[in-house]
Amino acid sequence: MGEAGAPRGPAGPTVTLVTEGRAPAMLQTPVVGSAPCADGKASERGVAMRDAVRSLQALPLFAQLTVPELDELGDLLEERSFDRHEVITREGALWDALYVVTSGKVKLTKDVSARSAARQLTIAVLGPGDPLNMAPLFEGDRNVFTAEALTRATLYCLEGSRARAFVCGHPPLQKALLRALNQELRRLVSLASRLAFTGVTSRLAFWMCEQTQAHGVRTGEGTAIRRDLTLNDMASLVGTARRVISRSLTDLQQDGVIEMRPTEIVILNEKKLEAIAGGRRCGDRPGDGAARRGAGARRRSRSAAPAR
Repeated sequence: MGEAGAPRGPAGPTVTLVTEGRAPAMLQTPVVGSAPCADGKASERGVAMRDAVRSLQALPLFAQLTVPELDELGDLLEERSFDRHEVITREGALWDALYVVTSGKVKLTKDVSARSAARQLTIAVLGPGDPLNMAPLFEGDRNVFTAEALTRATLYCLEGSRARAFVCGHPPLQKALLRALNQELRRLVSLASRLAFTGVTSRLAFWMCEQTQAHGVRTGEGTAIRRDLTLNDMASLVGTARRVISRSLTDLQQDGVIEMRPTEIVILNEKKLEAIAGGRRCGDRPGDGAARRGAGARRRSRSAAPAR
Protein backbone atom coordinates (compact mmCIF):
# COMPACT_ATOMS: atom_id res chain seq x y z
CA MET A 1 0.00 0.00 0.00
CA GLY A 2 1.47 3.27 -1.08
CA GLU A 3 1.90 6.39 0.97
CA ALA A 4 0.36 9.70 -0.12
CA GLY A 5 2.61 12.49 -1.29
CA ALA A 6 4.66 10.74 -4.01
CA PRO A 7 7.29 12.85 -5.86
CA ARG A 8 6.04 14.74 -8.87
CA GLY A 9 7.62 15.61 -12.20
CA PRO A 10 8.91 19.05 -13.19
CA ALA A 11 6.53 21.95 -12.73
CA GLY A 12 4.72 23.34 -15.76
CA PRO A 13 3.93 26.93 -16.68
CA THR A 14 2.33 29.10 -14.04
CA VAL A 15 -1.41 29.87 -14.02
CA THR A 16 -2.96 32.57 -11.85
CA LEU A 17 -6.21 31.80 -10.03
CA VAL A 18 -7.96 34.97 -8.87
CA THR A 19 -10.46 34.57 -6.03
CA GLU A 20 -12.64 37.37 -4.73
CA GLY A 21 -11.18 39.16 -1.73
CA ARG A 22 -7.92 37.18 -1.77
CA ALA A 23 -4.50 37.50 -3.34
CA PRO A 24 -4.03 35.55 -6.59
CA ALA A 25 -2.96 31.93 -6.09
CA MET A 26 -0.21 30.63 -8.37
CA LEU A 27 -0.97 27.19 -9.77
CA GLN A 28 1.02 24.83 -11.95
CA THR A 29 -0.48 23.50 -15.18
CA PRO A 30 -0.35 19.72 -15.67
CA VAL A 31 2.68 18.36 -17.47
CA VAL A 32 3.41 15.10 -19.21
CA GLY A 33 5.11 12.83 -16.73
CA SER A 34 3.36 14.16 -13.61
CA ALA A 35 3.20 11.52 -10.92
CA PRO A 36 -0.07 9.56 -10.84
CA CYS A 37 -2.27 9.34 -7.75
CA ALA A 38 -0.31 7.52 -5.13
CA ASP A 39 -2.48 4.71 -3.75
CA GLY A 40 -4.69 1.93 -5.03
CA LYS A 41 -4.56 -0.11 -8.21
CA ALA A 42 -4.68 1.90 -11.45
CA SER A 43 -6.83 1.00 -14.42
CA GLU A 44 -6.31 2.12 -18.02
CA ARG A 45 -6.58 5.80 -18.80
CA GLY A 46 -7.46 7.68 -21.97
CA VAL A 47 -10.36 6.70 -24.21
CA ALA A 48 -11.90 4.26 -21.70
CA MET A 49 -11.83 6.94 -19.01
CA ARG A 50 -13.37 9.52 -21.37
CA ASP A 51 -16.29 7.15 -21.96
CA ALA A 52 -16.66 6.29 -18.27
CA VAL A 53 -16.46 9.86 -17.00
CA ARG A 54 -19.59 10.91 -18.90
CA SER A 55 -21.61 9.07 -16.27
CA LEU A 56 -20.32 11.61 -13.74
CA GLN A 57 -22.34 14.34 -15.44
CA ALA A 58 -25.29 13.08 -13.39
CA LEU A 59 -23.40 13.94 -10.18
CA PRO A 60 -23.61 17.42 -8.64
CA LEU A 61 -19.86 18.04 -8.81
CA PHE A 62 -19.71 17.62 -12.61
CA ALA A 63 -23.29 18.40 -13.59
CA GLN A 64 -22.46 21.79 -15.16
CA LEU A 65 -19.58 20.54 -17.32
CA THR A 66 -20.17 20.12 -21.05
CA VAL A 67 -19.42 16.90 -22.90
CA PRO A 68 -16.17 18.32 -24.38
CA GLU A 69 -15.12 19.39 -20.88
CA LEU A 70 -15.89 15.90 -19.58
CA ASP A 71 -13.78 14.45 -22.39
CA GLU A 72 -10.94 16.75 -21.34
CA LEU A 73 -11.39 15.63 -17.75
CA GLY A 74 -11.34 12.00 -18.86
CA ASP A 75 -7.81 12.49 -20.21
CA LEU A 76 -6.68 13.54 -16.72
CA LEU A 77 -8.59 11.16 -14.46
CA GLU A 78 -7.38 7.83 -13.16
CA GLU A 79 -9.59 5.15 -11.68
CA ARG A 80 -8.34 3.63 -8.43
CA SER A 81 -9.65 0.63 -6.52
CA PHE A 82 -9.08 0.06 -2.80
CA ASP A 83 -9.63 -3.02 -0.69
CA ARG A 84 -11.54 -2.86 2.57
CA HIS A 85 -9.56 -1.02 5.29
CA GLU A 86 -6.96 0.19 2.77
CA VAL A 87 -5.83 3.76 3.42
CA ILE A 88 -6.48 6.22 0.58
CA THR A 89 -5.01 9.37 2.17
CA ARG A 90 -3.36 9.97 5.54
CA GLU A 91 -3.95 12.88 7.86
CA GLY A 92 -0.95 15.21 7.86
CA ALA A 93 0.54 13.88 4.61
CA LEU A 94 1.10 16.33 1.77
CA TRP A 95 -2.04 16.73 -0.35
CA ASP A 96 -1.55 14.97 -3.68
CA ALA A 97 -4.94 14.55 -5.39
CA LEU A 98 -8.67 15.23 -5.52
CA TYR A 99 -10.85 12.12 -5.36
CA VAL A 100 -14.49 11.34 -6.14
CA VAL A 101 -16.05 8.14 -4.80
CA THR A 102 -17.74 6.12 -7.57
CA SER A 103 -18.59 2.92 -5.69
CA GLY A 104 -18.34 1.57 -2.16
CA LYS A 105 -17.95 3.60 1.03
CA VAL A 106 -15.05 5.59 2.45
CA LYS A 107 -14.55 6.52 6.10
CA LEU A 108 -12.99 9.84 7.12
CA THR A 109 -11.22 9.83 10.49
CA LYS A 110 -9.18 12.24 12.56
CA ASP A 111 -6.72 11.41 15.32
CA VAL A 112 -7.45 13.18 18.60
CA SER A 113 -5.85 13.13 22.03
CA ALA A 114 -8.04 12.74 25.10
CA ARG A 115 -6.54 12.47 28.58
CA SER A 116 -3.13 11.62 27.11
CA ALA A 117 -4.65 8.73 25.13
CA ALA A 118 -4.80 8.75 21.35
CA ARG A 119 -8.23 8.13 19.86
CA GLN A 120 -9.63 8.09 16.37
CA LEU A 121 -12.84 10.02 15.65
CA THR A 122 -14.91 9.09 12.62
CA ILE A 123 -15.93 12.33 10.94
CA ALA A 124 -18.04 11.03 8.06
CA VAL A 125 -18.81 8.10 5.80
CA LEU A 126 -18.75 8.97 2.09
CA GLY A 127 -20.57 7.17 -0.70
CA PRO A 128 -20.83 7.29 -4.50
CA GLY A 129 -20.67 10.85 -5.87
CA ASP A 130 -19.03 12.35 -2.80
CA PRO A 131 -15.80 14.34 -3.35
CA LEU A 132 -12.85 13.68 -1.08
CA ASN A 133 -9.92 15.89 -0.08
CA MET A 134 -11.37 19.21 -1.27
CA ALA A 135 -10.00 21.75 1.22
CA PRO A 136 -6.27 21.30 0.42
CA LEU A 137 -7.08 21.85 -3.26
CA PHE A 138 -7.52 25.56 -2.48
CA GLU A 139 -5.00 25.79 0.37
CA GLY A 140 -2.15 23.73 -1.07
CA ASP A 141 -1.70 22.22 2.37
CA ARG A 142 -1.70 18.81 4.05
CA ASN A 143 -4.54 16.30 4.30
CA VAL A 144 -7.06 17.19 7.00
CA PHE A 145 -8.40 13.65 7.49
CA THR A 146 -7.36 10.06 7.00
CA ALA A 147 -9.54 8.39 4.35
CA GLU A 148 -9.95 4.63 4.57
CA ALA A 149 -12.01 2.29 2.41
CA LEU A 150 -14.85 1.03 4.61
CA THR A 151 -15.83 -1.47 1.93
CA ARG A 152 -14.14 -2.30 -1.33
CA ALA A 153 -14.25 1.06 -3.09
CA THR A 154 -13.51 2.63 -6.45
CA LEU A 155 -12.60 6.30 -6.81
CA TYR A 156 -11.75 8.67 -9.63
CA CYS A 157 -8.49 10.45 -8.89
CA LEU A 158 -7.28 13.77 -10.28
CA GLU A 159 -3.59 14.36 -9.47
CA GLY A 160 -2.84 17.55 -7.57
CA SER A 161 -1.32 19.86 -10.20
CA ARG A 162 -3.80 18.63 -12.79
CA ALA A 163 -6.71 19.18 -10.40
CA ARG A 164 -5.69 22.77 -9.65
CA ALA A 165 -5.20 23.62 -13.33
CA PHE A 166 -8.49 22.04 -14.40
CA VAL A 167 -10.47 23.72 -11.62
CA CYS A 168 -8.77 27.04 -12.42
CA GLY A 169 -9.99 26.85 -16.00
CA HIS A 170 -13.58 25.77 -15.26
CA PRO A 171 -15.57 28.21 -13.07
CA PRO A 172 -18.67 25.95 -12.89
CA LEU A 173 -16.52 23.31 -11.21
CA GLN A 174 -15.13 25.94 -8.81
CA LYS A 175 -18.71 26.80 -7.81
CA ALA A 176 -19.64 23.14 -7.38
CA LEU A 177 -16.61 22.56 -5.14
CA LEU A 178 -17.43 25.64 -3.06
CA ARG A 179 -21.02 24.38 -2.64
CA ALA A 180 -19.68 20.99 -1.53
CA LEU A 181 -17.30 22.67 0.93
CA ASN A 182 -20.18 24.76 2.29
CA GLN A 183 -22.27 21.62 2.82
CA GLU A 184 -19.33 19.97 4.56
CA LEU A 185 -18.89 22.99 6.83
CA ARG A 186 -22.58 22.95 7.76
CA ARG A 187 -22.40 19.23 8.49
CA LEU A 188 -19.34 19.64 10.73
CA VAL A 189 -20.98 22.52 12.64
CA SER A 190 -24.05 20.34 13.15
CA LEU A 191 -21.85 17.46 14.32
CA ALA A 192 -20.04 19.70 16.83
CA SER A 193 -23.36 20.95 18.16
CA ARG A 194 -24.72 17.43 18.62
CA LEU A 195 -21.53 16.26 20.33
CA ALA A 196 -21.73 19.19 22.75
CA PHE A 197 -25.44 19.29 23.55
CA THR A 198 -27.11 15.92 22.90
CA GLY A 199 -26.83 12.44 24.37
CA VAL A 200 -25.50 9.31 22.72
CA THR A 201 -28.90 7.80 21.88
CA SER A 202 -30.04 11.06 20.30
CA ARG A 203 -26.86 11.26 18.19
CA LEU A 204 -27.28 7.64 17.16
CA ALA A 205 -30.91 8.27 16.18
CA PHE A 206 -29.81 11.33 14.16
CA TRP A 207 -27.30 9.21 12.24
CA MET A 208 -29.94 6.55 11.57
CA CYS A 209 -32.32 9.21 10.24
CA GLU A 210 -29.57 10.46 7.89
CA GLN A 211 -28.92 6.92 6.65
CA THR A 212 -32.63 6.24 6.24
CA GLN A 213 -33.08 9.36 4.12
CA ALA A 214 -30.01 8.71 1.97
CA HIS A 215 -29.94 4.92 1.64
CA GLY A 216 -33.07 3.47 3.25
CA VAL A 217 -34.99 0.72 1.48
CA ARG A 218 -38.70 0.43 2.20
CA THR A 219 -39.87 -3.03 3.30
CA GLY A 220 -43.14 -4.41 4.61
CA GLU A 221 -41.87 -3.97 8.16
CA GLY A 222 -40.24 -0.54 7.94
CA THR A 223 -37.14 0.95 6.35
CA ALA A 224 -33.91 -1.05 6.16
CA ILE A 225 -30.40 0.42 6.22
CA ARG A 226 -27.27 -1.63 5.65
CA ARG A 227 -24.92 -2.41 8.54
CA ASP A 228 -21.69 -1.31 6.86
CA LEU A 229 -20.18 -0.05 10.11
CA THR A 230 -18.83 -2.11 12.98
CA LEU A 231 -19.89 -1.17 16.50
CA ASN A 232 -16.50 0.49 16.94
CA ASP A 233 -17.03 2.56 13.78
CA MET A 234 -20.54 3.50 14.88
CA ALA A 235 -19.29 4.49 18.33
CA SER A 236 -16.54 6.62 16.81
CA LEU A 237 -19.02 8.30 14.48
CA VAL A 238 -21.26 9.47 17.33
CA GLY A 239 -18.39 10.19 19.74
CA THR A 240 -18.67 7.48 22.38
CA ALA A 241 -17.39 4.04 23.40
CA ARG A 242 -18.38 0.67 21.93
CA ARG A 243 -20.15 -0.51 25.09
CA VAL A 244 -22.24 2.68 25.21
CA ILE A 245 -23.34 2.39 21.57
CA SER A 246 -24.21 -1.26 22.16
CA ARG A 247 -26.42 -0.27 25.11
CA SER A 248 -28.13 2.46 23.07
CA LEU A 249 -28.88 0.03 20.23
CA THR A 250 -30.32 -2.44 22.73
CA ASP A 251 -32.52 0.28 24.25
CA LEU A 252 -33.85 1.33 20.84
CA GLN A 253 -34.60 -2.28 19.96
CA GLN A 254 -36.37 -2.97 23.25
CA ASP A 255 -38.48 0.18 22.76
CA GLY A 256 -39.64 -1.14 19.37
CA VAL A 257 -37.93 1.64 17.39
CA ILE A 258 -35.51 -0.58 15.46
CA GLU A 259 -34.72 -4.22 14.84
CA MET A 260 -31.09 -5.30 14.60
CA ARG A 261 -30.27 -7.94 11.99
CA PRO A 262 -26.94 -9.41 10.90
CA THR A 263 -26.65 -7.30 7.72
CA GLU A 264 -29.14 -4.47 8.29
CA ILE A 265 -31.00 -2.30 10.76
CA VAL A 266 -34.75 -2.04 10.21
CA ILE A 267 -36.39 1.19 11.34
CA LEU A 268 -39.78 0.09 12.69
CA ASN A 269 -41.02 3.41 14.07
CA GLU A 270 -39.72 6.43 12.15
CA LYS A 271 -41.76 9.00 14.07
CA LYS A 272 -40.34 7.84 17.39
CA LEU A 273 -36.81 7.74 15.97
CA GLU A 274 -37.24 11.29 14.67
CA ALA A 275 -38.41 12.46 18.10
CA ILE A 276 -35.34 10.89 19.74
CA ALA A 277 -33.14 12.54 17.08
CA GLY A 278 -34.48 15.96 18.04
CA GLY A 279 -36.80 16.34 15.08
CA ARG A 280 -34.40 15.21 12.32
CA ARG A 281 -36.59 13.78 9.56
CA CYS A 282 -35.94 10.31 8.19
CA GLY A 283 -37.35 11.39 4.83
CA ASP A 284 -40.67 12.01 3.15
CA ARG A 285 -43.41 9.53 4.00
CA PRO A 286 -46.06 8.51 1.48
CA GLY A 287 -48.42 11.46 1.04
CA ASP A 288 -46.01 14.05 2.48
CA GLY A 289 -45.32 15.60 -0.92
CA ALA A 290 -49.01 15.80 -1.82
CA ALA A 291 -49.82 17.28 1.58
CA ARG A 292 -47.18 20.00 1.14
CA ARG A 293 -48.40 20.78 -2.38
CA GLY A 294 -51.97 21.01 -1.09
CA ALA A 295 -50.96 23.32 1.75
CA GLY A 296 -49.01 25.51 -0.68
CA ALA A 297 -51.99 25.74 -3.02
CA ARG A 298 -54.27 26.75 -0.13
CA ARG A 299 -51.81 29.47 0.93
CA ARG A 300 -51.60 30.82 -2.61
CA SER A 301 -55.39 30.74 -2.88
CA ARG A 302 -55.78 32.72 0.35
CA SER A 303 -53.18 35.27 -0.71
CA ALA A 304 -54.85 35.73 -4.08
CA ALA A 305 -58.36 36.17 -2.59
CA PRO A 306 -59.57 39.79 -2.59
CA ALA A 307 -59.78 41.61 0.73
CA ARG A 308 -63.27 41.87 2.15
